[in-house]
Amino acid sequence: MRSLLGDLLFQRLNQLSGGPLAKRLYDVLQGAIQEGAIATGVRLPASRDLARELSVSRNTVLAAYEKLQSEGYLETRTGSGTFVTLVLPEESSEVAPAPAIKPRAMSNIRLSRRGTRLLSQSGAGAFQWGAFMPGVPDVSYMPHDIWRKIQLRISRRLPVESLSYANHGGCVELQQALAEYLRVIRSVNCTAEQVLVTAGTHQSLDLLAKMLCDPGDSALVEEPGYWGIRNVLAVNGIELIPTEVDEQGLVLPPEQSDRPAPRLICVTPSHQYPLGAVMSLQRRHELLNRAKSTGSWVVEDDYDGEFRFAGSPIPALQGLSPDAPVIYLGTFSKTLYPGIRLSYMVVPKPLAARMKMAHSELYRGGYGLVQLTLAEFIREGHYAAHVRRMRQIYSRRRAALVALISETLGASWVVHHSNAGLHLILGLPESIDDVAFSAELEQNGVLTRPLSSYYQRGTLRRGLLLGYACVDEAQMATAFAPILQRLQHHLKTTPVAQ
Repeated sequence: MRSLLGDLLFQRLNQLSGGPLAKRLYDVLQGAIQEGAIATGVRLPASRDLARELSVSRNTVLAAYEKLQSEGYLETRTGSGTFVTLVLPEESSEVAPAPAIKPRAMSNIRLSRRGTRLLSQSGAGAFQWGAFMPGVPDVSYMPHDIWRKIQLRISRRLPVESLSYANHGGCVELQQALAEYLRVIRSVNCTAEQVLVTAGTHQSLDLLAKMLCDPGDSALVEEPGYWGIRNVLAVNGIELIPTEVDEQGLVLPPEQSDRPAPRLICVTPSHQYPLGAVMSLQRRHELLNRAKSTGSWVVEDDYDGEFRFAGSPIPALQGLSPDAPVIYLGTFSKTLYPGIRLSYMVVPKPLAARMKMAHSELYRGGYGLVQLTLAEFIREGHYAAHVRRMRQIYSRRRAALVALISETLGASWVVHHSNAGLHLILGLPESIDDVAFSAELEQNGVLTRPLSSYYQRGTLRRGLLLGYACVDEAQMATAFAPILQRLQHHLKTTPVAQ
């Protein structure tokens, strides 16, 4: 049962279409405040309560509240909640100056335009573990006993340099171990000097944006694509060019003589995120040739390339051509655990020294003991063994989820049978709003991501990203039951042909 305010906002929200949901909610709230439908001084519902009433995610409400607060329409009072300001921004010029009062805690903090934009398009969820959170590995299988023994052994003879700031783009031992591993497993052409260790893929992208692009430069990004790439580039002032993805990966647009070539072309060729397509060999060569001819840099995000469950491994794009203008990104967040916050870049030799110097200037790298431990973990074969084990586990779990969907809904509900990665996509009919449906499932304890939120220029397809990595096969049916139940309810309400 919605409140009167919730009902008003719900009706107005459904009358708007197009654009991010957070922006639409902001417009509805602002309009209601300006016309007096929501009076000045009124306390607004808590973000969690309003999200539940509107069937949206809490992040959507938080983003709308944050923008209204930054513009002077709302204020927060510690311990009391969020209120409409007594004097609206458009009325403030008509109000006589208030007498001096005793200073009190800040309640109306102004953010920059890019900061406000970042929050309004945020994709980071409040919860990062559970069925069916995509992109999260089963961290319970991490071989902590082996890890602790290696770390204890190293800590007894730890060089003092490892406890200081890192200024070589990461510890040399890890760079060497990674270069050897990547040459064998992912067919990456590199030396240890080309490897730069970072604190996550977002930091890698931030460094590339700052060092290779100026504000106003452009970047091709996949459509749909990972929101994190878009946000990191956009906050650095880079114009995004969403580019279609089909069953063969990125579809290169025609070159435009009237505008500069993009500085970056960001791709996930081994397992496109989120759709799962594998870039064909022909498309890979086309991409490399285009980048060489235009002077663009290809950013290859190989976020889960180790987890392919059928057929031969897909070699990295970086290794297809000598002197390829490719910057290869990898991470341990999917193979070990996200909290380790270690990723890496393989950059062309002419860039390596300058990138490492810039990384030291901007981020002051560290994690010396963790990096040394990881280097030994790789060298002794434990890392490769762990990846092999997890590949088998994830393969079984994916097969179990696909079988479950096929039995209950039909095989056609699974989008792109890529047989790889840590998630799959459950397609939804156009009649079901995947954003609202995902928020509804979250209220029932099931974590998903709406496919439409990965599109920048309108929604081409609706669906749910289902991460199966941390759902045991024995629990798959139980975990999937709320999705099936709510989906069947929606289909009965508005029957459609799938």
